[in-house]
Amino acid sequence: MMQRQTQRTVVDGVDFDRVFKFPLIFTAIASSMQPARLFIGFVMVIVLMATGRVWDSLAPTLDVPLGSTGEISVLAQQRQVAIAQSGTVLGNTAPDDVQTWTIEDAQSHLLIAWAEHERSGSVSIKDQGEFEKLYLLLESVRPLGPFESSATFVSSKWNLIVDAALNLDAVVSWQGVVAIVLELPQLLWNAGHHWFISVYGLILLLVMSVGGGSIARMQATGHARGDRLSIKSAVQFSTQRWRASLLALTSPGMLVAAVSVGLVLFGLFLFNVPVLNLVGSILYGVALVFGFLIAIIAIGYAICWPLLIPAVAVENCEGGESVQRSFAYMFARPLHLLGYLVVLVVGLVLGFIVVRLLATMTLDFTANLVDAWSFNESLGNAGAIQTDGIPLVGLVWYESTAGWLVTLWETVVHDFMIGWLFSGFFSASVMVYLLMRYACDRQDTHDIWWDGMIVGTSVAEP
Repeated sequence: MMQRQTQRTVVDGVDFDRVFKFPLIFTAIASSMQPARLFIGFVMVIVLMATGRVWDSLAPTLDVPLGSTGEISVLAQQRQVAIAQSGTVLGNTAPDDVQTWTIEDAQSHLLIAWAEHERSGSVSIKDQGEFEKLYLLLESVRPLGPFESSATFVSSKWNLIVDAALNLDAVVSWQGVVAIVLELPQLLWNAGHHWFISVYGLILLLVMSVGGGSIARMQATGHARGDRLSIKSAVQFSTQRWRASLLALTSPGMLVAAVSVGLVLFGLFLFNVPVLNLVGSILYGVALVFGFLIAIIAIGYAICWPLLIPAVAVENCEGGESVQRSFAYMFARPLHLLGYLVVLVVGLVLGFIVVRLLATMTLDFTANLVDAWSFNESLGNAGAIQTDGIPLVGLVWYESTAGWLVTLWETVVHDFMIGWLFSGFFSASVMVYLLMRYACDRQDTHDIWWDGMIVGTSVAEP
């Protein structure tokens, strides 16, 4: 009887960089703090903030803030009570026209009354507390425009995502993401701000196509060859491909809208006419197929949209091909994509904590050191990002002007912090796209489109 020969395989080592590639997403988060990318993110924030404030100055306010569960009648009563209290604050007699005041009028009167009270020299701690409490009450019931209400909603949900991630609560984090991506547009639509969704939504997509495309191209070239693309070159690339990026972001929605209109017309013509409703009921199975198509596209878009702009930045492909690639990767490796998206969210949370810490320390150190030997109120509200927003009153003109300029500079720091979220998101999204492409096609993550190649491919032009 022959003895069977036994073979043994000795593992000398593991190349973790080749086996585990998800750390590349964290590497992208780190590289997103490059000054050029931060500047592009900052410009994106400025454009969105400016257009949003212009819109709020022209559009009607919301009766109830987005995401609030309170009733309109209750909130209206709270506003009337707050306005009435501001009229009699600090023992003053209410003006005759107090019934016609808006929240802004009440806040203005409150600040004037407090400034006069300070000049009288009889300010007590109780008076200070009454003033601050009433000002914050007015601010909490102040009607918000669609942009400011949306920004407040996104900020609260993002903080929820950060807190949940730190507590390792994946369910709450996912609920925060769903609230920003899906719930916010529905709330705006139900509130009647259809034009805001259409016009400002288009502006947001254009900003993401150009600014996000620039950041994505920077990350792609930096990962592929270690090149640091200049702002000019990155913006030039994204402005040349903005139509493809915009089409990639909008085409799934347009397809859903077209199918939805078709289903509405299906019900209009086949279920409102006698006898034809029998035909409609027979063909209702076809309608269910199209309804299923809408559900698939909506869910797929919610999951795949981080890959759309990176596909254009990496492949220099058209918008339709970007959507096709992203959906194909999702269906081919759904667990891979979900895992990479979880890593992306974790990376954004950790990166934001670092950026927020740097911004807070920058504001605090600067304010405390500069104010150490400053003997006026120019730096009264300087320092870490204010949470109450109570303004200083009773200042002479040079103190108020200097304070306004200091606040402006601190707002720049705050906007850079928000701008990093754009930089971090699009930088990490590029790596998610490249990793999904590698998982599905086994194409090296360093292969991207360069000048001299056929558009949408990695093949050199003949």
